[in-house]
Amino acid sequence: MSDAKPEAQPKKRAWLWVTSVATLTFALGGSITWLFGYPANLILGAVVTVCATILLAAVTYWFTSRKTKPSKQQDKQRLLINKRSKLLALHFKKMLAVQKRKKRLNSRYDQPIYLLLSDNPCKDKSIITQMGYEAYKVDDFGNDIEFPVLFWLSDHSILISISMAEEQQPQYLKTLCDCLNSWRARQAVNGLILTTEVELLLGNRDALAQRADEIKSTIKTFNDRFGLQLPVYNVITNMGQVSDFCQFFSAFDESKRNEVFGATSPVLKNGGIDADWYDQEYDHLISQLIANMSSALSSQLNQEYRNAICAAPYQFGLLKQSLWSFLQRLYRGDQLTNGLNFRGFYFTHSGSDDEQTDLLANVVNESLGNERYQQHQQLPVGQTLFAQHLMNHVVLNENTLVGVNRKKENMLLFWQGAYTLACFGLLLFVLAVIKLDFDYQSARETKADAMLERYKEAISASPYDIENMGDNIPNLYSLNRIYALYLKPDPWYTLSFMPSSSIRSEVEAAYFAELERVLIPSMENTLEKDLFVYVNLEDQAKTLSLLNNYRLLFNAKRTNIEELKSYFMNTLQDQGEADTTSLAQLKVLLDDVFAQDLVPVKPNYDLESLAKKVINQTGVETLLYEHILQTATYSKRIDVRQELGSNFSQLLSFSPNYAGYLVPYLYTPSGFNELDLSVGSPVLNEALSAYEGVAGASPSALEMYRISRDLKQMYQTDYINYWRDFVAHIDVKQVDNPDSLKSSLAVLTAASNNPLAQLYTTVSKYTSVDIQPPVKEDAQEQPPEQDTDKKETARQIYLAFGPYHKQITVDDQGNKPVDTLLGGFTTLETWLDSFYTAKDPQKAAFDALTAELKVTNPVASLASMKGSQPSISLQLINNISGQTNEMVMSLAHEHLNSQWQTVVFQVYQDTIAAYYPFNKSSDLDASTSDVANFFKANGILDGFYQSKLKRFADDNGSPFLPGLLPNTGLALDPEVWQMIAKAEDIRNALFLFDPQNLSVQFQLKAAEMSSTLTEFSILAEKAIFTYQHGPRLWSKQTWAANDVDKDTLSVKATSLDSSTLDDKASGNWAWFRLIEPRVVSTTSQSTKVKFAYDEDKQVELDIKTQGQNNPFVPNFFSAFTLPASI
Repeated sequence: MSDAKPEAQPKKRAWLWVTSVATLTFALGGSITWLFGYPANLILGAVVTVCATILLAAVTYWFTSRKTKPSKQQDKQRLLINKRSKLLALHFKKMLAVQKRKKRLNSRYDQPIYLLLSDNPCKDKSIITQMGYEAYKVDDFGNDIEFPVLFWLSDHSILISISMAEEQQPQYLKTLCDCLNSWRARQAVNGLILTTEVELLLGNRDALAQRADEIKSTIKTFNDRFGLQLPVYNVITNMGQVSDFCQFFSAFDESKRNEVFGATSPVLKNGGIDADWYDQEYDHLISQLIANMSSALSSQLNQEYRNAICAAPYQFGLLKQSLWSFLQRLYRGDQLTNGLNFRGFYFTHSGSDDEQTDLLANVVNESLGNERYQQHQQLPVGQTLFAQHLMNHVVLNENTLVGVNRKKENMLLFWQGAYTLACFGLLLFVLAVIKLDFDYQSARETKADAMLERYKEAISASPYDIENMGDNIPNLYSLNRIYALYLKPDPWYTLSFMPSSSIRSEVEAAYFAELERVLIPSMENTLEKDLFVYVNLEDQAKTLSLLNNYRLLFNAKRTNIEELKSYFMNTLQDQGEADTTSLAQLKVLLDDVFAQDLVPVKPNYDLESLAKKVINQTGVETLLYEHILQTATYSKRIDVRQELGSNFSQLLSFSPNYAGYLVPYLYTPSGFNELDLSVGSPVLNEALSAYEGVAGASPSALEMYRISRDLKQMYQTDYINYWRDFVAHIDVKQVDNPDSLKSSLAVLTAASNNPLAQLYTTVSKYTSVDIQPPVKEDAQEQPPEQDTDKKETARQIYLAFGPYHKQITVDDQGNKPVDTLLGGFTTLETWLDSFYTAKDPQKAAFDALTAELKVTNPVASLASMKGSQPSISLQLINNISGQTNEMVMSLAHEHLNSQWQTVVFQVYQDTIAAYYPFNKSSDLDASTSDVANFFKANGILDGFYQSKLKRFADDNGSPFLPGLLPNTGLALDPEVWQMIAKAEDIRNALFLFDPQNLSVQFQLKAAEMSSTLTEFSILAEKAIFTYQHGPRLWSKQTWAANDVDKDTLSVKATSLDSSTLDDKASGNWAWFRLIEPRVVSTTSQSTKVKFAYDEDKQVELDIKTQGQNNPFVPNFFSAFTLPASI
């Protein structure tokens, strides 16, 4: 066989690409059609999808199958091979067609197909014909010529002979395999017949082994191509080349010569050939020859033939070893693969005259040592032996043994199952769609019937009343709901071609008939009533509006339906007959009326005439002005928020529900220049035309001048009022905390996108209406004169907003007022940064408030800029300066509180507040040194007062620290000042004689003593005061913090019976513990004390102190309580 490589097949790759692109395009198009085009555009979507699929497939095929221009010196042999390969595929199909005509089969697998591999098929023709096959005749090649692939037909099977000689080409084999796989994918062929000339077996052993390997490779190739383990039947041909063999059968009858001579192997699981079986079967064949030798000799009289009959079994036996070597080499397997599927070996003779080989003589000759033996040629036997029944009795009986290609068999089973499931699923889907559609339509019709019944009951209970439109709405809307049931999009499972018992057309006809019979007359009646009322009231604007609506109602080609809808809904609402639900229902009904272009039958011409008379009265300029405002050119709006900048909302905001930032084009400089209200202007003429169409009259020249003048005045007033209203609705956001203050200053001090500057620039831009000069029609002409009235209007608009223009106008020094104001904000922000960055901002704020010169602070400077500022700037100044002042004072207050709690209050709590005499119930005395340090001059409390509180100004008894702005200040808790005054009293009482040490000097004398007492004494370590009935003298006493000998005082009173009454007080404050509980009365310098032991045993003492503060006054110390926060 030739080693030529098969030609590449680009067309296969091209068709693969075409199939992929076409499938993808069709799937994508089908999905889009189903999702977006079903059911309205189903046909269109399908057509577009198919066309797109064909177009893309054609383009893909063209791109993928393009070839380079073939060379002029193309290989002719390759062209011939390609041509014959195509003819082979064509004749394969024709052969199948011929075979189908000969025998009708239920399945293409019913008739077996076999491959016959032969080195020389021409020599095997007689054997093939003996097996019952006829050659398939073709025009270009066939049995009459030597072609490596030939077709043979029979009633029982098809045989394809394949030459294994040099003329065979792999392209032919590939084409044949493709045709067979295409025809019978799961079982391409039923078996393989391998013919081997006996001459090959008698030749060189090495050549025999090599040939066996080549045949084995070819058979494996077929197995791989077909996915089968083909059974192989070995046929040994031309047995006449073995001397004496064919002569053995010369006298046999024809039936015996046509029997099969060979052996069929049992089926082996792993393939290959069994040596024991081979020996047994081959020996059995030899024994058969020997057994038939007597009958053969008796039937043959020719001595030469008789000699051959005797030698034949031995000649045949000498072939055994060569045949075994060939078969064993061909069918052996290895550890990884199984051997070929060997089925048997069979001997035949085609009747040809070939050179004979005397195996027996050669063996004898070699044993005698001769090198060469002169071969004696016998008379040839022209009969065909052992071929006729080979197919019928052996091969065809095993046609099912080959099995099937499991991969393709499983794939077939898979697709059969998938097809069955798909069909079953499709059936279920169709049934489900029918059931869902039936249920959907049944439910809808049932619901519609129930709603119709309720509608009939409602009509019976409340018949329609043309005079009252509001009462008709619920019933009409009920009918609309029934109609709306059929407007809902049908679900996907509802198909238009499926049968339906819907009453949709009847419901639709009834609904629109009721609208035309009930709602239209009600609308006409309502409009006529309102028009009649306003005609009688001679309200021109309202009459004109109603007349326009009346005419629109009778115009089937109306386009402005929103005005009509708005009128009827507002009318129903004004009459108090509608709630939110009724208005929504009326809107739905009106939409259906206008969508169907329903109109009343005949208008009331008399009422129209009366309305025209009212409209034709004076005051027509108002109607014209309203008409101009509503024209499409001037009613469009311009959003100015972008011009205000992105930071506008951080500082300013528009009032709630205010949309004036959508400025009508009429109130812009461009609209101002475009609007021409002079006599004869197109705008005025168009308004008059509209007015004339309604009123039916034309003003005179004088009237035209008056109308023009009034329109200009109205426009000027509206322009100014609109922008004043615009500014009035801009609110300054509150600056009520430090965070909002900081963010507001950050926005105001931004170099770009400053909201305040952009606001003034925007207002100035839209209120600076510079008049554009008229365009000259001819360069030689003088420029037309400008409209003086328009110039005056522009000037008045500019003057009305002078403060805003002034803010962005550069003065003689090259500065703008708004820049100066923003500079003040910048200075303030820089000044405030010192607080934000300070380690102790509270102290910094307090220092700022207590500074000697406050007039130069940025807050006051900013507040001084209020003069001649617009209201928005004024609010900003007030908010920011006020919040800054509040923040600084708050920080200062926090500093005072912090210092108070740290320096004063905490010391007071720890050393004084819980001890006597400041806490009268305490058993512990306050340390005199702690009290001295706290109350003495420049002590703790006085030092805090001198450093922190002394700068507080006294205004009508309410001390406060002046703020950064006039009439502002930091006021403290009034209790603080009371305690400061109380501390001053304590200091004056305790430090009167020594500013640094506690001491009190006082005089003591007895005022009265009971007669039952004989002596009264006050003792320290010794008696320091003694009184007996007699003269009452003053005794000087001193209480000082360093008098340790007076830390304990005793009081002793002696009675007539010599008994003593004792009392005692100890501690640094012993005098106060002794005196304070017994005080009877006090003044600023005197104190009366009574020691009462019994009703008849009492002593009264007078105490006199110096200075204006008496420390022995009850609660003199305990009344001093400092607040925790000031």
